[in-house]
Amino acid sequence: MPEADVVKRANGLATQRLLLSAAGSIFSRMPYAEARLKDIADEADISPGSLYFHFGNKDDIAKAVISIQQERMGEVLERANTARGTALDRLLQVMEGLAELIASDELVQAGIRLSVQPDAGTNFDMGAPYAAWESVTAQILRDGSVDGSMAPDLDHKACAELLNEIFVGAQSIAGIMDKWASLPRRIAAARESVRLLVTTSPRW
Repeated sequence: MPEADVVKRANGLATQRLLLSAAGSIFSRMPYAEARLKDIADEADISPGSLYFHFGNKDDIAKAVISIQQERMGEVLERANTARGTALDRLLQVMEGLAELIASDELVQAGIRLSVQPDAGTNFDMGAPYAAWESVTAQILRDGSVDGSMAPDLDHKACAELLNEIFVGAQSIAGIMDKWASLPRRIAAARESVRLLVTTSPRW
């Protein structure tokens, strides 16, 4: 590829990243219906024409933001699922890693906000990240029953679903109360309860 084309491509990718970062900032603080393309262009400090060149409309930008949100959350799941240590260590790492990501990443926050707005104009399966979370968690619970860090007779599917509900409940409350800033603290506070839940023989 000619050097000029390489430079042009690199500049284009840099502009896309800038636009997506700006879109994350806008969508994380205002409803999708109220956000304008001009708001995103102004946030990125680029021309509306450049925005239209890279993204045809607001729906395209929203889809790109949600795609990045799901990718980044998936990376946390993958890192935790392949980390060293006991299965219990990995389970706690999943919860704490997702909490830190959500609290600190505006693009992830924007994707979460978009996922609960029916007028966002996207066709993503919004339940996919939660289904993936439950699947990874159930596997970690099975591993924990084998390595001895968790109760041997856990109902892995039911426990994974309950842990997902605990996390999403904390996520929802933190989102309402302080835009997710308190989510890491809330998950850290639940650490011992989670440990007790998965190391005690189930009574459900």
